[in-house]
This record gives sequence, C-alpha cells and structure tokens, in this order.
Amino acid sequence: MTTGRSDDGGDEHAVGTSTRRKDARAKVRGRARYATDVDHPDALVAGVLRSQVPHAAIAGLDTGAAEAMADVAAVLPRWDLPGGFDDRVRHYGDAVAAVAAETPEAVDAALDAIEYDLDPLESVHDPRESVRADAPVVQDDPAFGQPDRHPLRVDDPDYVRNVDDYHALELGDPEAAFAAADHVHEASYRTPRVTHCNLDRHCAVAEWRGDTLRVTATLGNRGHAEETLERLFGDCDVEIERPPTAGSSFGGRSLTKLTLEPVAAALARATDRPVRLEFDRETEFSAAESRHATHLDLKAGATDDGRLTALAVDAVADTGPYPNGVGHVVLSACRGRPLDTYAVDNYRFEGVSAFTNNPPAGEYRGIGVTQITWALESHVDELARRAGFDPLEFRRRNWVAEGDDRPHADAPVSSCGLRDCLDRGRARFEALRTGPDSGDGDTVYGRGVAAGGQITTPAAGKNDDYAEARLTFAPDGSLVVRTGAIDVGQGAATALAQIAAEATGITLDRVTVEGYDPDDAVDDKYGSIANRTTYLIGAAIRDGADGLGERLRARAADRLDAPADGLTVRDDRIEASDGTGVAVEALVDDAVVATGRAETDTAPLSYGVHFAEVAVDTGTGAVDVTAYVGAQDVGYAINPTLVEGQIEGAVQHGIEFALTSEMRLERGVPTNATLAEYPVSSPAEMPDRLACEMIESAEESGPYGAKGVGTPSITPVAPAITNAVRDAVGERFTAAPVRDEDVLFALDGGADGDGGVAGD
Repeated sequence: MTTGRSDDGGDEHAVGTSTRRKDARAKVRGRARYATDVDHPDALVAGVLRSQVPHAAIAGLDTGAAEAMADVAAVLPRWDLPGGFDDRVRHYGDAVAAVAAETPEAVDAALDAIEYDLDPLESVHDPRESVRADAPVVQDDPAFGQPDRHPLRVDDPDYVRNVDDYHALELGDPEAAFAAADHVHEASYRTPRVTHCNLDRHCAVAEWRGDTLRVTATLGNRGHAEETLERLFGDCDVEIERPPTAGSSFGGRSLTKLTLEPVAAALARATDRPVRLEFDRETEFSAAESRHATHLDLKAGATDDGRLTALAVDAVADTGPYPNGVGHVVLSACRGRPLDTYAVDNYRFEGVSAFTNNPPAGEYRGIGVTQITWALESHVDELARRAGFDPLEFRRRNWVAEGDDRPHADAPVSSCGLRDCLDRGRARFEALRTGPDSGDGDTVYGRGVAAGGQITTPAAGKNDDYAEARLTFAPDGSLVVRTGAIDVGQGAATALAQIAAEATGITLDRVTVEGYDPDDAVDDKYGSIANRTTYLIGAAIRDGADGLGERLRARAADRLDAPADGLTVRDDRIEASDGTGVAVEALVDDAVVATGRAETDTAPLSYGVHFAEVAVDTGTGAVDVTAYVGAQDVGYAINPTLVEGQIEGAVQHGIEFALTSEMRLERGVPTNATLAEYPVSSPAEMPDRLACEMIESAEESGPYGAKGVGTPSITPVAPAITNAVRDAVGERFTAAPVRDEDVLFALDGGADGDGGVAGD
C-alpha cells in the first residue's frame, strides 16, 4: 500500500530495482514450452494448400481423391472457410483448401492429391496505383473478417478503388506558411516490408465443446481475437487459452491470422475433433503479416531564425489484400506523431491504406510510428542541413513541451523528457564515440541524431482503454495476480510482480503473475499490445492491492489492537507504529481475493532521443555502427535492467529497418522467404559501443510514474543511423533499408534506383 519510492533511503523497494526475470531460469535451461513444443495427442493435424500466384480465380477444384485417402478426416475448399472467402485467391500464400488428418504425412499426401486450376488475374502491387480508377479490384469489402469497422469516408477523388482506410487533417494555413517560409524542403521516402522472424512459429489448436470454441494460441489481444472468431462463426462463445510459455510477438501475435485460427476452428467443427495447425517458415513470411510498406511524401518549411512553420505529409500504406484494422492504426500514427513531437502551427496530412496483391501486412513494433518517424527525422535533418542550421538545435527549438496543446488529440502533452533526453544523451554520446571527425580515405565517419515518440495505450480521442487484475492471497502467504495479458518476452510478468509486491508489501519471491485464463477471466480491452501492459495493468494491480490491503489491515487491527489506518504492510508483515506486528498469512484461513481496475481515455507520450556514430568503408559501402546512445524517457523504470533490454532490443530492430531487412517481392512473390535468405540482424550488426540513458519524467497517471518504453524506443533508431550515414557520405538516402551497395553507388557519384539517393 506504498505510494512510491521512499525518500529516507532506508527501505528496500520492489520497484526501481533490477530483479532477475521470473522466467529466466526456465528459458535459459530450455525448459520453457512454447506453442509448437506442446503435444496434443488427441488432435488432428492440419495443413493448408496455398496459392503460388498473387491473384487468380479458382477455375476448378477437385478434393475427391484427398477425401478418400486413409487417415484424412476432412477437406474444406476455400469457400467453406469462415470469413466470406470466395473463388478468388488474392496473394501468394492465400488459402485454396484446408485438410485435417491423423498424421503430418497424411496431411502432405492429401494436399498433394487435391487437383485445382487457377486462372491468373491482373494483379496490382504498388499501393499508389491500387487506389486509382483503372486498377484491378483486389478487395471490395473493407470490413472483411473484422469484428467492427469504423465509418469510412474518402475525400480524395483520386482514391477510387481498393481503399482500406483514409485519414486527413489540416491545421492553420499550410500553403500560406510554405509561401512565407525562407526554407522549404520536399522529398519522397519509402519504407520496407519487414517481418518479425519470431523463432517460435505460429501455432493454434482449436476445439469445439458444444457451441463453445476454445483456441489455444499465443494471442496478445485476447479480446479482439474472441470478437473476431465470434463474428466469423456466428452464434458461439469463444475462449482463448495461452500455451505454457508465450512466444515473442513484436506485434506479430497481437491478432488472429486469417488462415490460422479460423481454419483450425473450421476443421475442428467439421471433424468434431481438436485440430492443430502451425505455419512453416515460408508461411510465416507469406501469410503471417509484416510491417506495412509505405510511401511518404513530406514537405517542410522554416524561417531564417530556425522556426519550423509548416509541415505536410502524404502517406500511402500497403495493407495487402485483406483488412484487419491495422491500416487504420498506421494512418493514425502517421497523422498524429509529427504533431506529438514538433510544435508546428500549419499542418496538412492525407493518408490512405490500400489493398494490393502483396502478402498481408499487420502489426509490428511501432505500428506506423516507425515508418513516419524515419521519414520525418530524415526530412527535418535534411532541412536543417540545407538551411545551415545545427540539426540538433533546430530540433530542440521546435519540439513540443509539457503542457502544450495537441490540436489533433483531446489531451495536452503530459510528461515530456525530450530535452532531458537530448542533454543526457549527447553528453553520454560524446564520451562514448571514438571515431575521428574526418576519415582517412578508406573509412569515413558520421554522427546522427533523431527523436521519436509514441503513445502509451491505444486510448485517445473517443477511444478508451481499461484493464482488470485479480489478486488472490493464499493462507501460505503467496500472492497470485491474474491479468488479461501475457508476457510475450518483454518481461512484463516480472515488472508486474514487482508492482504487486511494492503495492501489497508481500515479498517478491511470493508473488506470481499469470496471464489470461478462460476459466478465470478478468476484463481487459486490449491485452499485451500497444505499449500498455506495465502502464495500465500495473495501475489495475495497484488498485487491487489497495482493496486487498484494506481487508488485511482491518483483520490485523483487531489482532494488534491498533487503528487500521495506522498499519503498514512490509516484508510479509503488518506492523503498527509501536513495532508490534503479525505475519500476513496468519490473518487468513481461506484465500482473500481482490479485483483492481484501471481505466483511461488518454494516452501519455513516451519520447526518446538517440545518437549514432557510423564508420563507412569507402571501398565497399559497408556501414558499421560504432557507437550508439539511446536516451529514453521511461517515466519511471520499474526494473531498470528490463528497460535497458527493451531499448537494446529496439536498437537491434532499428538497425534491421535502417540497414538490412526487407522482404523482397517480385510481382507479389517473396524471393527471400527463409531465415537463410532474409537478412535478420545479429550481434555482429549491433553497435560496438552501446549505452542506454533512462530519463525518469514521472508520468503522473502511471504506476509509480511509469509509462511505455518498448514501442517508443524503436522510433528514433533507424533515422539516427541513416542520418549518421548522411553525415558520413554527404548523400541523403530516401529508401530504407540502406544497403552497402546503395552507399557504394552514392560514393561513386551514382544512385541505385532502389536506394533513393537525394543529395545536395
């Protein structure tokens, strides 16, 4: 029942300390069991026949031979799968038919026995072309397979077809501001299609119990998954069960996948047996969703005194062939994050997410924010350089500050550590970097800086967010905390246990945090997504701890003959002011249960300012990140080591975005859909010297001042690195990732068409 850190320096606290992760031992020893590790001996095995072309009509489909095979329990053609599938496949890897059988070998044989004919149709792969009136129709149902759909209004007459979502916003008078600006810079940027490459592949087990569907899978947003499946299957109840250990996500496991959980459930209903379906690695690339590839046109204007006076953003996002609601999030982020970082009075935004015949896109760490921040920070950096401003001081002058209005949102900027991040990050960076100010001819060095931010929770505008936590205190002195989320590798279970221990006075080794359970459900809107777990579920735990503490103190008051409001709980004891006390477990004969709840309709911003040094080999174009500092406003570090791990992981993901990773397509067909060919970053690509600076801005609405860190920390990484490359070679790259060959072409005075060089 404590309220924060003690000022006397004498008390030990559960929060603010780098305690070891609760799951560390099991994971390090290989004992953690993920979804693909779990045997289901009574379950049928499933497989999906997938299209090898990006767009085609199914002219013929004969499943008779497959159905007649021994050990085959069911074969479902595409149009018998839930969601409104028709006779047209819309991307490479799309479902043609699905099979359930007793063994994997029987599944493979049945898939091979299905005879089908595909008549290729005209396909479209550039989202900028897809929305035009003469484009082939990819998807004419923007609500396909979604539990809900916001009203869609398109104000641009050029956006006629295949519109997944559309956003527009105008503030002030941008055109007049551009006309009056002393410096104007325009450029176009392209961001890559990046995949998550989670080691544990997608796997789902579906089972019907009467009218109740139970699905076992790693799903971050349990509520959305239940709503989606309930809509797809009509009049039924859906329960989501988690595997023993949740696999990593980075957004890749937030939502159901159209050809995973619904297909397993359809086969389970057809066979009246549990059905297990998992993706192979190629399917992870072609059907499990990737980061949205985007095209971003930016225009910015500034005055001679360094004031940013106008900004315009035009965004086009590639959502693939099927809607899932994420295109809306991408556009919302592209519209709002520039205004959350820079105080600019004149602003125009227009964005569209378009259906294409490329593999589907979905959630990935920093949905839309990573894309717009790379383009924006590249653009601001270039504007400053061309106008003769110091890029760092130009940013500082134009950043938002605590209390500033957010004209696109319903709440002002709350805690804001931007300038503290800059000052502490710069000091650490100057001490860390070692490269000379000029190279020796074979190697040139450059330094870059970038800022970025993201909201904590999806709550904003008319959208709210809420979470519950159930605390169960047992007679043996243990405390179990049930939440509606899961730990997808970020260490949330440990951080939440620390909050529970701090708030209740129960020692940390007696606290266990458990994720959602269909047999012991708690109310939670979004689960483990969108930067909200520690912030909102932690607040719910504190609320529950208050209720639990009141009940325990009331019992102790009689035992100690002391007023309840004068008692404190510490180290598993309740003590009076005179030092007398009683062990908490001595107060209960049966379990004591308290449920806490936290609600919010605002989303505080978390910011970071990152610094990078690179060394560029002028003979090969190879880029080596030699020094890096991530200065991050975390609100309050519940577990500093876990926070540091989040920042370091963000740096690795950002390096991929900046320099290495992209799923390459040829007319919609992946050409590097294996871990052997897809360039995932490794420790070799990590900075030679890496430091994390944690700035604690004490977010008033967060538990002990905490706010999100996982998503915000990735946003400045890629632009900090590519700004450093620009500083080293004197050329601006407008397409990511920036590969060695792109740099080499620029050094030789040319430009690889894919590299997008825009020099002085």
